[in-house]
Amino acid sequence: MHKYTNKERAEIVEDYFKRNENLVSTQREFSSRNKNSKPPSRSTIESLVDEFRRTGSCHDDKESMKTKERSARIPEIIDQALALHESVPSTSTRRMALDLEISQSSVQRIRRKDLGLHPYKIQTFQTLEPRDIEKRMIFASEICEDIDRKKLDPKKIPFTDEAHFHLDGYVNKQYYRIRGSEKPAARTKPLHPERVTTWAGISGKGVVGPVFPKEGGYVDRRVYNRILKEGIPEAREKGMVDGFHFQQDGAPPHRTSENLEYTKITTGES
Repeated sequence: MHKYTNKERAEIVEDYFKRNENLVSTQREFSSRNKNSKPPSRSTIESLVDEFRRTGSCHDDKESMKTKERSARIPEIIDQALALHESVPSTSTRRMALDLEISQSSVQRIRRKDLGLHPYKIQTFQTLEPRDIEKRMIFASEICEDIDRKKLDPKKIPFTDEAHFHLDGYVNKQYYRIRGSEKPAARTKPLHPERVTTWAGISGKGVVGPVFPKEGGYVDRRVYNRILKEGIPEAREKGMVDGFHFQQDGAPPHRTSENLEYTKITTGES
């Protein structure tokens, strides 16, 4: 059915009864009144008349809802929405819709189009004081000087880290959608997804590992110690220990006295 406004739909039904239920006359009357619009087909007229006889109305409910939602974006409502946001910036769409007595979709449009507000996910970062920035600049300058003076070869720094690989097809359901004609079946999964952990090191001279700890999942100080005892000897066999600078991040298992002592002894670093 062609998309007609509620006013046009009412006029079509009214013309139909005025013209003694003559379909052709109804089409001609519509064309004379709407020069640039396509006249309704016979099936469209019959459908509108049938709807009117059954329900007493021929209005398009979807069109009425759109009109209602548009009318919600009036200056008075927008000002109230702004006041609510300024008083409590974290107010939910549902709460604001209840307070303003409008739909949630209208609140979303007002926030986005009229107030210029967009949802942002809170992110946390390490606090950096002015002294921290200064220390980083000094460290970077010293490293660059050592490289320029051939005291440090950047190719002799093995960077190491661990990674986790999920074995049960893990996905972030927040961003994963399936579109189809039917709702997909529910999928069960264990409370703690099965995964495997691997450790590896990489430098300009090659790759060490990967090492797969038997524990597979969480890496604590004991597991990391066993990783080092397997990974560092392999690095030595590949000529990637003597004269090299072993690099790891500040994860708690990396910074235990036992593991720091082991890396110092086996790599010769102080």
